Amino acid sequence: MRQWRERGIVTFERCVDEADIKALLADVEYLVENRSDFKFEIEFRGRRLNISDLEGSPFSDTGVKFNCIENISLAARRLSLSRVVCRFLRHVFQDNPVVIQSLTFWRGSEQPAHLDYPYVTVQTKLPHLAASWIPLEDVHPDAGPLAYYPGSHRAGVIAPFDWGEGRLVFDGRSLKSPQDFADYIQERIEEKNLKKEVFLPRKGDVLIWHGNVLHEGTKVNDPARTRRSYVTHYTSLTAYPREHMMPKALQKGHFITLNQGYAFDHPWEAESRRLPSWHTRPVC
Repeated sequence: MRQWRERGIVTFERCVDEADIKALLADVEYLVENRSDFKFEIEFRGRRLNISDLEGSPFSDTGVKFNCIENISLAARRLSLSRVVCRFLRHVFQDNPVVIQSLTFWRGSEQPAHLDYPYVTVQTKLPHLAASWIPLEDVHPDAGPLAYYPGSHRAGVIAPFDWGEGRLVFDGRSLKSPQDFADYIQERIEEKNLKKEVFLPRKGDVLIWHGNVLHEGTKVNDPARTRRSYVTHYTSLTAYPREHMMPKALQKGHFITLNQGYAFDHPWEAESRRLPSWHTRPVC
């Protein structure tokens, strides 16, 4: 917790179940091979589209993110709710952690330095935000590894960005663009002389970061290399919006709970087809 306060990040080694990693990778490959059977959103170079509408392989480009695969993959939910992550975040939130969303990468993202809180705004209490990053393979320095700026979350280091009329988050009423925000962040990095650290984990490690810590995807120096990884954003149970749960979810079991963390089914995903791990991995 001292490291969390001072640096905004903590790491744990070899603490994630490799069977769940293997199952998630198999789920992703199954999804890609059977993409016409699924209504599943991916992000491709900043544009959101259904996976069946993407020309070519989603594995071939650095700009592809698989959005919220935990809605259809039990292996993903189990990774999100791994024991070490849930135990640590219960101390951070002083409450049970809940999965907001996930992002799955096959290659390095090369995403510029950014903060999560202007974009991840599901939670009813904006500061109740944290994330985990799990490598699904050993990460090579030339594969575009994750980097972060320790201590950038602390008060006074980076003042909140004004998206227009005093707004703190990016939404349909924002007067500024993500590029404006990226430019602002780069100016603060140079002004404060912030130093980044590159994360080169082994499969099964995990990094947890504060929702206000700067992080980025570094340059992919070897396009032939993958950087398969799984990111989860979390909030507290008290800050999780009830409209994102099925009606009477806590009574009817439209969720899984593992290690005192939660992942809820969503009303808009009620009829979604699910990936193989849902039938082969234990729920808890």
